[in-house]
Amino acid sequence: MKILLVCGSLEPGRDGVGDYSRKLKLEFVKQGHQVFLLALNDRHANTLIENAAHKEVSEIRLPASMEARERFIKLHEITETFAPDWLSLQFVGYSFQKRAVVFDLAKQLKRLKINASVHIMFHEIWQGESSDSTLKDKIIGFFQKRSAIAVIKALKPKCISTTNGYYQKSLLKAGINTIKIPVFSNMPLGDCTRKRIYGQLPADFRNNSTDYVLASFFGGFHPHGLLEERIRQLSLNVRDQLNKKLIVTHAGKSPAIKEQFAELHEATGVPMYVLGEWPENDIADYLGTCDVSLSNHPKVLFEKSGSIAAALYNKCPVIILRDGFANDDQKRDEIEELKYINDIKKFINQDTGFAEKYSPQNAAEQYSAMFKSSIKS
Repeated sequence: MKILLVCGSLEPGRDGVGDYSRKLKLEFVKQGHQVFLLALNDRHANTLIENAAHKEVSEIRLPASMEARERFIKLHEITETFAPDWLSLQFVGYSFQKRAVVFDLAKQLKRLKINASVHIMFHEIWQGESSDSTLKDKIIGFFQKRSAIAVIKALKPKCISTTNGYYQKSLLKAGINTIKIPVFSNMPLGDCTRKRIYGQLPADFRNNSTDYVLASFFGGFHPHGLLEERIRQLSLNVRDQLNKKLIVTHAGKSPAIKEQFAELHEATGVPMYVLGEWPENDIADYLGTCDVSLSNHPKVLFEKSGSIAAALYNKCPVIILRDGFANDDQKRDEIEELKYINDIKKFINQDTGFAEKYSPQNAAEQYSAMFKSSIKS
């Protein structure tokens, strides 16, 4: 099968969906498919960038500064020369317009003649769906929604997918049927015997590690009003149920994380360490050594988080430290809000058979099954 993956940007480490598309391409290639990557509106590229594999161009990045008409002519040329069986649009509205109102994208796509089956993956949908949405959110969301529907009408996709059940329900309310394919790990599978990051922790902890529960945040850190209370509660649960002490760390990139962790330590008394940015293999190794991962991401949206998937792929269960904004009826042993965890020992020591669900290979297999079933129907 020949697959053309289209996204906004492909700058490594600067665009989550671009990184996702690169990893997905690698898995498709392992399955024996031919894959071409196209960034249609790359804000990190100043000129057209072509990357070749085996002497054939297999990736093109079209700069956002290029005239829109020229970019879509190039897209048409690629569909003609590469002749894909599937064009898969990895959709995030903000990749194409600063407010994610993408009527112009829809207009340009409508003019194209695409001789391929089309798929759209909604990595994001419109604002204004949650119970805590402001009037401004709902107004902007109205136009985002209308423009997203215009993109669907322009492309007439054979199949549409999204990453999580909450988005799936929101899309269904708009009359859009989707298949759910959760985001996979944005980190490789680590080796917990390698301890480059772990070795940065205080010697007192490393020499007495059985006296502690090691918990870690990873990547973007988003504090909220209940965070201090939840960290205190987790520390008490660890003390009362396990007779151990809690230590909290952060690995990866997040603005102002040192100041935020200093404030949390001051408020809670829990030891907290910022470990900084590391290569992804080191991060993956470290996740495998942690007892538990922590997240401020809403549980109802956890399937769109590559960081949460990375922890789970590396056999590290995840505790959510915030309340959800919508009902979440899915039950997963490996991820839960703190207030619903009654037995912290059982949660930390659970069977790790869940890990494979979060692999890139598993996601690519779901894509392939969706494509095959859509052709038959």
